Amino acid sequence: MSESRVSFETARLVVRTATQEDSRFIASLWRNPRVMRHVGFPRGVPTAAEDVPRRIQRGEGLCALLIAELRASREPIGQCMLGTPDSLGISEPDIKLHPSFWGCGYGRELWAALIDQLFRHSPCAIVRGTPNIENTASVRMQESAGMRRVGGGTFEFPDSMKPFTEPVSYALYEITREEWDRQAHGTTPPASGRPSWQRL
Repeated sequence: MSESRVSFETARLVVRTATQEDSRFIASLWRNPRVMRHVGFPRGVPTAAEDVPRRIQRGEGLCALLIAELRASREPIGQCMLGTPDSLGISEPDIKLHPSFWGCGYGRELWAALIDQLFRHSPCAIVRGTPNIENTASVRMQESAGMRRVGGGTFEFPDSMKPFTEPVSYALYEITREEWDRQAHGTTPPASGRPSWQRL
């Protein structure tokens, strides 16, 4: 079995690095139309079974795929990623939760923890989120973390992907390191533990 390391924890969740043993679970998320329709894949990602193992293998550091599990049972509930800052210091984290765990506040808890990890342990200056404007739960998740809506737009996929995708109209949310440091971090406590990606 390949090695997995705990990256950080929240009040209810443990987040660890994904291994090849997680491929089936992650692919089930990527193939699920309910999970993927708001990010432009109304029928899911058709090549998930082939793409996920390669993505796990090449992911490292802040781009490594992570698995979120319930602390109490270690049952996986979703996949996430921190996101390497670009040349402007902007990171774009990502969360995909299994529908069985929607509506429980896990998304908000995990999103706040990802932001906190980026500002604590990376040179990230700004965290950005681009929720589909029709995904009200994701919009609320951004706002619950104190993020500001600063714009929006429409993302178009390349021609080669248009047969199985659709354009995404999104809102643009951001929070700076200074803004995060000033606010009280809402009701979600900061994530604990040294991030394992610093050792990858």
